[in-house]
Amino acid sequence: MGKSQYDIEVLCRKYIDLSISEEELKAMLDYFKDYGIPEAFDHLLRKEFSNTIAHNLSGETEDLTDKVKLKLRKHIASKKKSDLNRWLPYVAAVFISGMIGISWFTFSPKADDTVVSEIDIMPGGNKAKIILADGRILTLDESRSGIIVDEKEITYNDGTSTVLALESPSPQWLTLSTPRGGTYKVTLTDGTTVWLNAESTLKYPTHFAKGERIVELEGEAYFDVKRVQTDNTAAHFKPFKVVSANQTITVLGTEFNISAYHDEEETKTTLVDGKVRVETPRSGEELTLLPGEQGKNGKNGLEKSKVDVHDYVDWKNGEFVFRDETAEEVLERIARWYDFEIDNSKYLPSNEVFSGSISRYGNLRTVLDIMQEAGGLTFEVKNRTVIIRNKIKN
Repeated sequence: MGKSQYDIEVLCRKYIDLSISEEELKAMLDYFKDYGIPEAFDHLLRKEFSNTIAHNLSGETEDLTDKVKLKLRKHIASKKKSDLNRWLPYVAAVFISGMIGISWFTFSPKADDTVVSEIDIMPGGNKAKIILADGRILTLDESRSGIIVDEKEITYNDGTSTVLALESPSPQWLTLSTPRGGTYKVTLTDGTTVWLNAESTLKYPTHFAKGERIVELEGEAYFDVKRVQTDNTAAHFKPFKVVSANQTITVLGTEFNISAYHDEEETKTTLVDGKVRVETPRSGEELTLLPGEQGKNGKNGLEKSKVDVHDYVDWKNGEFVFRDETAEEVLERIARWYDFEIDNSKYLPSNEVFSGSISRYGNLRTVLDIMQEAGGLTFEVKNRTVIIRNKIKN
């Protein structure tokens, strides 16, 4: 099975941050050969960066291209020279997009302190386990990005091997679980695809019985729900429901993101496409979301607002997008992906906010450097703990 557009975008970002493996680089380049390089890269650039920003960086193109040539040759020295020359301009374009992506990260006030780091922490990756109905645990291959479930077996989404043969004809409940620093994708038997973010669990049946399709979520996931007819009448579709954090979301065919971490005060449902109904069984409240709307379920009950969807599906697209978030909120999100603990959070300022974008596939030191250049924070990394200081107040 070939790579999806999402998979390729992730690989492009990993190349930008020099965290791509030899195998991943080969997969990315093979995709370009099969499906066309300009389209793939232009899609990435158009989606995230305006022509104005790209124009402002045009003077750096030649220098960046030289740097990319050196790095690319180091990765694929065995490739033919003709192929290498064909790929270079587009890889350079992606590298430039990475530079743009980190250039607008802002914070006030600004300080010039230096990060002190004894070690560096690498970003998360494809990590997950399947918990079977009988309690057995299967650790999934980190070199694969997802699994496909059908009534007879579970296979990796690249079609190379079988994870598990399913012997029982009756539905069995399975749990896909990602740790801190892990993400994985699962395609369910009805064709619905779910991207699971770090520190999340999805409970789902090996196949859906007649009637409703129901799954359970704790943590964060992006759903692309497949429309399934209940009969030959096009107007009748089998409902798909997601149960999470004291609420139930009912959909027919749609794309949406749910963030329902147990340690957060609100559950957020962000609709990308289609239509969903959010219900809270305890209070009896409900609301309907349209594209570009977000439903919050918290201490004030259900609330609806218009949002920039991109800000809430950033993790699926391989980046962190922060919009007027406190340093504590930023670090909590980063910590879940890089799998570290935060010490001395009392030094974090509460009256300033961060806004900006950072790739999820850079090393932690890179992320902390950007945060520190933008604000009055200093960081020391010991083992898997980030110790925070606020020099402005000390």
